Amino acid sequence: MSGWTEEGLTRAWRALARQEAAEDWRFVHLTAMGAVSVEAGCHFPLGREALIVSFPGSSPVDSARLPEGKGFDVTRIEGQTVFAGKTAIALVRRPEGSPDIFAIMVVDVLRTLEPAAANGRKDVMAAFLERVREWQAFMARTHRPLSPDAQIGLFGELWMLRVLADTSLGVGALNCWQGPLRAAHDFHIRAGAIEVKSTVRTGSFLARINSIEQLDSDREPLFLCAFRFEESMDGMSLVDLVSELREKFGLAGVQRAFEALLMVMGYLDEHAAVYGRTLILKDAKAIPAQGDMPRLTRTALPAAIRSAAYVLDIDALEVPSVGLQEMIIAFGLE
Repeated sequence: MSGWTEEGLTRAWRALARQEAAEDWRFVHLTAMGAVSVEAGCHFPLGREALIVSFPGSSPVDSARLPEGKGFDVTRIEGQTVFAGKTAIALVRRPEGSPDIFAIMVVDVLRTLEPAAANGRKDVMAAFLERVREWQAFMARTHRPLSPDAQIGLFGELWMLRVLADTSLGVGALNCWQGPLRAAHDFHIRAGAIEVKSTVRTGSFLARINSIEQLDSDREPLFLCAFRFEESMDGMSLVDLVSELREKFGLAGVQRAFEALLMVMGYLDEHAAVYGRTLILKDAKAIPAQGDMPRLTRTALPAAIRSAAYVLDIDALEVPSVGLQEMIIAFGLE
């Protein structure tokens, strides 16, 4: 499943879009995750894209308790021979829902489902529905302009995206950007990862670490990349940075995927007027999350502590750091 992309799903849905006879559904098998089966589907008469996840056995599911929200419907499929003896739950894009956002959401849900299914968790359906509820909450929220801190956070992630797109990754860097999908790390690069923290504040660089896994991961190498920006008339605004990346990804034919990720991050052009602050990069350093770097690690915590968030003073770290170019080399990039 990890090899599937938004583009791959879109191709599958496109192949299913032609209705035959008076059928309500068309399906194509995508993959199996242990005992869980995954199909792409198309629901007629509107030809709406769908993802169907079927679980072994016929479990009682109260349709009234399935997640509800904007953008897509969650429903149980019954009466289809292909799902006989199974509990099949479909995510179906609503007519007003963005196809690009829906594709990104589907890939994220499946990436969440995969480890739960592979490990044979008894609550695999619950894990699936929990992630779906999180996405429904996102779809239903009111989109206001990004807060100043959120603007700086997005600016830093886009800055890193631009850096990576100028390496041998090229526009493939877009597939590495996992921040919008609420992964533990902002970027997954090959077997490693980068977590980006950004500030414009003077004084101590205080970074909020949102989970234990953010700086304690099986991914290797893992870097905490700290960007310190400052305001300058000669700098670049968030709108400028978005425009530059739009052009780069547009020329490569992947602008729609970039736009969808921006929307997930809460960036909308209608708010551009309040994103005019121009910034320059004052300092950047990459800190390997290994060895004596101060951080919470799962092995050092009591088993009863299931999750934690904390604030790290990056300026107070007495561990070696490297420059961006050295970090890029560490990932085997050029």
